[in-house]
Amino acid sequence: MTTHSPSDQSLAGPVEFTYDWYERFLAELLDAGYTPAGYDDSLASGGMIVRHDIDFSPRKALRMGEIEADLGVEATYFVLLTCPLYNVFYKPVRTVLQELQSMGHTVGVHFSTHQYWNGEAAANVVTERVLAEREALSSAVGDVSEAVSFHRPDEWLFRRSFEGFISTYEERFFTDIAYLGDSNQRWRDQHPLADDRPEKLQILTHPGLWGAEDADFETRLAGELDRELDRTRRFMHEQLVDKKYNVDEFQYETNE
Repeated sequence: MTTHSPSDQSLAGPVEFTYDWYERFLAELLDAGYTPAGYDDSLASGGMIVRHDIDFSPRKALRMGEIEADLGVEATYFVLLTCPLYNVFYKPVRTVLQELQSMGHTVGVHFSTHQYWNGEAAANVVTERVLAEREALSSAVGDVSEAVSFHRPDEWLFRRSFEGFISTYEERFFTDIAYLGDSNQRWRDQHPLADDRPEKLQILTHPGLWGAEDADFETRLAGELDRELDRTRRFMHEQLVDKKYNVDEFQYETNE
């Protein structure tokens, strides 16, 4: 694979998990000649796929989508339908996803095999479950991506193709091009482009790990937990005690 040496040392500097750093990161990649692409595109030299797995924060996903839209980058946002922290049918979450789509981004399924099986499952069974979740997501937000991102994938899912959908961990996306993921904020230990610029990229971020100010992994998770608990308490009181039913009051803020 052809690589290119960094021409700007800022790409090799320390990583801050802030919206500002993410914006600079994308802008520098665009300045370096990378071109945004999707999973159904034929990825040429200089192509980069930008992907987000929404594990627990649709609110922050919307902020990252705004940054990308301002830069002309179209990304794919994968939604975890089996997540206990948000519901794609809940109006504020549904609105966030539709707003991402209106910006030109694509929404797809973030599929957890762990919700269905303890180990490896037959390919046709996996496909059946994936397509069922994709149909459910489509009923909530309309057109969705044919690509699917596996949540915390086991080894048996890597470099494997399935009939009926595109896996982000297929050989062509996981081995044939550079795969750069921020899981557990590991970019703090090794900048994603510290040594070189690969010919092609798949970039994965988890919006919940980012914010207006930098924070470590544990602090970020604790803050999200407190925020969700406060929101749930408010929801239960206003919906069940005060008998308020206008869920528009719970729209997600994006300025955090």
